[in-house]
Amino acid sequence: MTEHIAIVDLGSNSARLIVMHIYHNGAYNLVYNQKESVRLSEGMEQDNQLQEAAIGRAIHTLKVFAHMCQLHKVDRIIATATAAVRNASNGQAFVAKVRELTGIPLEIISGKKEAKIGSIAVTNTIDIKDALLFDLGGGSTELTLVRNNQVAELVSLPFGAITLSEKFQTQDKVTDEIIANLNNYILDKLLAIPWLSKLNLPLVGIGGTARNIAKMDQRRKNYPFPKLHNYRMGMVSLDSLWESLIKTNLSQRRKIPGLSSDRADIILAGMNVVKALFEVSAGEQFIISGCGLREGLFMHYYLTRQQQADVLPDILMHSTRNMLLFYKGNTIHAYHVSHLAMTLFDGWQKLHQLTLRERTLLKAAAFLHDIGITINYYDHARHSAYLVENARLFGLTHREQMLISAVTGWHHGVSTKSMRRIYYEFLDEADWSIARKLALILALAESLDQTEMSVIQGVTVKLTPTQAELKFEAYDNAVIEQQAIKKHQKWFRKEMKLPLIITEA
Repeated sequence: MTEHIAIVDLGSNSARLIVMHIYHNGAYNLVYNQKESVRLSEGMEQDNQLQEAAIGRAIHTLKVFAHMCQLHKVDRIIATATAAVRNASNGQAFVAKVRELTGIPLEIISGKKEAKIGSIAVTNTIDIKDALLFDLGGGSTELTLVRNNQVAELVSLPFGAITLSEKFQTQDKVTDEIIANLNNYILDKLLAIPWLSKLNLPLVGIGGTARNIAKMDQRRKNYPFPKLHNYRMGMVSLDSLWESLIKTNLSQRRKIPGLSSDRADIILAGMNVVKALFEVSAGEQFIISGCGLREGLFMHYYLTRQQQADVLPDILMHSTRNMLLFYKGNTIHAYHVSHLAMTLFDGWQKLHQLTLRERTLLKAAAFLHDIGITINYYDHARHSAYLVENARLFGLTHREQMLISAVTGWHHGVSTKSMRRIYYEFLDEADWSIARKLALILALAESLDQTEMSVIQGVTVKLTPTQAELKFEAYDNAVIEQQAIKKHQKWFRKEMKLPLIITEA
């Protein structure tokens, strides 16, 4: 039976709702997403209270969310309120009113809990063991130092993009003096954190400010892939974008490609925080996380339900298996092909000279090579490639995701017709060579299970100066598998520069 889980995240700037399905086989998938701008913290500078207009906007939005939960037949709602409600003197009264009028059980979470949940989202979706995480919201900024995938330090700072914008009046045209005062204020707060200085680590950003910075940078560079998660920027790109932004007024910023119009008035303050974090921590690069509080809340719920720890040991294999299960792939065939592919890869390593990382990419491709059958069996390799290209696969760079996509698309043979323009934007000649070799190994492995009956139980491979050898063990007649693998002998000689000899043990 499918479990329907709703996650509500009521922040200082936006309110968000996602609905996740957890299926009977353990797979999960996002089925609905809604975001509304509520500006809940607007006007709080005056008396530290949520203002009536902001409360009205939030209640209206949460009523809509509650209705959507009913339509989606949600079994459980996990709902959190962050800085605006946390800091407001009338926050508890607001939570009670929300429950009375909408039925949504809002929980006010502490800044440290917010930071911890954000770290769960990042460590389970970006392959990085050591980093400085920041979650920049409208009313607070959470900083988390991650060492070896574990939270080492965390702190919640009582300012965010909205509160800083209101405090320093950066919503429209700014002067050098305004920017200097804002920057000095942020630097003073950051320099007071003893563990933050000169970390020399990647800076991973969560939240709307980080995503909008990435969107603007992508549009400036005509980046061909719309994916934000794990998008990376250097300090030069960040500085260039900043210099162009501070010269604009509000009207001009609303027209900047990639910048949401409802964030145009708070982007300067938000981006100044990012620049200051870069400066104080001596950041190596800026990595954008498309996953944040909502995904962290879901992953915590899901992993607890599965009796697993909050940090997955292998995020790529976890997301790959999840995708295989979601598309109802033949898991026995996929696991068997993956095992055979690893054996071929390892036995011929001196021949193909590929790396351990490329071995990992081959393993993921082997798991997913047949998922395109969900769309149509005919030409399913091309369909598999498209699904992999657009999948929520974690632990991969954008280039690596394109590489795996190409490999899955070629598991019946190399065909440039199936390669869309986007592949050529990411992959150079060396990458294409890697893709051809990995695709060849995958094609051989799949041929060894052509009937999907695991007739061939194991293989032994050897390499001599004059030939490559493949010896297989079969528990039954493997004539179909033999015919299938022999079709790739010509491809093998062309790619590996040696003949392939096939025998049965």
